[in-house]
Amino acid sequence: MPKRHVYSKDTHGFGDFVYVDLLPTVKRSRQFNMNVIIALLYAIVLAFFLIYRPYSSAMFELEDLNSKNYDYRHELSLTQAEFEGYEIDLSAIQFDQDISELLLLRVDFNGLLDDLEIKSDLYKGTIEAVSYRAETKEFTIEVSFPSQYYYNSLNTEILGLDWVVTSEAEQSGEDANTYIYKIGVDYHVE
Repeated sequence: MPKRHVYSKDTHGFGDFVYVDLLPTVKRSRQFNMNVIIALLYAIVLAFFLIYRPYSSAMFELEDLNSKNYDYRHELSLTQAEFEGYEIDLSAIQFDQDISELLLLRVDFNGLLDDLEIKSDLYKGTIEAVSYRAETKEFTIEVSFPSQYYYNSLNTEILGLDWVVTSEAEQSGEDANTYIYKIGVDYHVE
């Protein structure tokens, strides 16, 4: 609130006037405000946690990744030098096509053998030996029968199977009731 000073010069009211101070009361700038210190300290703490900490952890991670990257590059160059030192021919070890050609020779051997065992048991035959030759694409089966009739009946049954191509019997030398015959296999049958 402004100060009011009233002056008078003499008793007759000759020089009376009123002096009014319209300027507000202001504190001098010499007094240091504590709010400034608190705000500055708060800004420093926030800057530390929001800027410096993430930046420093990211810098440590970047340095770690750069060192690992350098180690891996060095290891790769050593491995390449070792690979070139062995003079490995990559065309010699690429055998995907050979594997795909071998897959065509795949046969469900257990399923086919089960069919033959069931059929030979029905005709009182005993399977003595079974072998498979991939080069000639055939099974060689040695079966013992009590008589020629049982062999003829089983041979007819085997020729009726859908995976059999041919059946040619060869009678073994010493036992008149043991027969060896070969069965071709159709590879494209599921």
